[in-house]
Amino acid sequence: MKKCPDCGMVIANQAIRCPKCKYDFTDGQGAGAAQGSAPTSGSKAPAAVMPMILVTKDNVDELYNELKTKIIKRKTEFDHFIDFLENRTSWMTAPAAIEGPLAHEKGLVIHSVGVAYQLLRIKESLMPQLDDESAIVMALFHDVGKVGVEGKPLYLVEEKITTSALGLGLGRSTTSSSYIINPKLVHMSVGVRSLFLVSQYMLLSDDEAQAICYQSDGGQIEGKQNPLTMILETANKWQTKIYENDETIRQYNFSSTAAK
Repeated sequence: MKKCPDCGMVIANQAIRCPKCKYDFTDGQGAGAAQGSAPTSGSKAPAAVMPMILVTKDNVDELYNELKTKIIKRKTEFDHFIDFLENRTSWMTAPAAIEGPLAHEKGLVIHSVGVAYQLLRIKESLMPQLDDESAIVMALFHDVGKVGVEGKPLYLVEEKITTSALGLGLGRSTTSSSYIINPKLVHMSVGVRSLFLVSQYMLLSDDEAQAICYQSDGGQIEGKQNPLTMILETANKWQTKIYENDETIRQYNFSSTAAK
């Protein structure tokens, strides 16, 4: 065991960063050595926790575009896939579900961007070795199967005409819209369809593939569930159950900002 020179916390000898104050033990010299500068006693690696941003219709485009700029190593294939999604599918307009808080236009991209920011945020505590680029690819595309396929969106708008009774035996008709599942689309689970779409454009690792396919259905995995699947599932649950629920945020005082 060893003691952190900054906060005094006792940690395992093999630890490279203090879990409390984030002091960097790289090469035994702290953050300065990792950056190629002269070692400084008590130096810390920058480890500010990024605030959670509430993703809305008003800021989703800006936040989405910021995520896209962070893809470097797989930029070419990523850009090709994004071009396909934005111009040949319902990616930018589809709802996230047929009911619930994001059962409206742009709901899917709002949810997907939210999960991406959740994953970037929580991975610093649960799995800091996870590459940001991998986190963004998995989170942004974990539900991409909800676009359906080119020419056949998963969600269709259904308009209903209802008539309300008025005095004198007259009636007044009103029209309301809701979403239904496209009956002409070949059935697949969302995870399978997401993996089907992403893998046509991007080379994924085995771990990334499992995470995208099973993050909402890990119980179906026969054998070992990898950490990427588990952390993506966690990010998705926090986004869906907490940050897409205004009442929960208020009740438990979860910190968030409405915009950047």
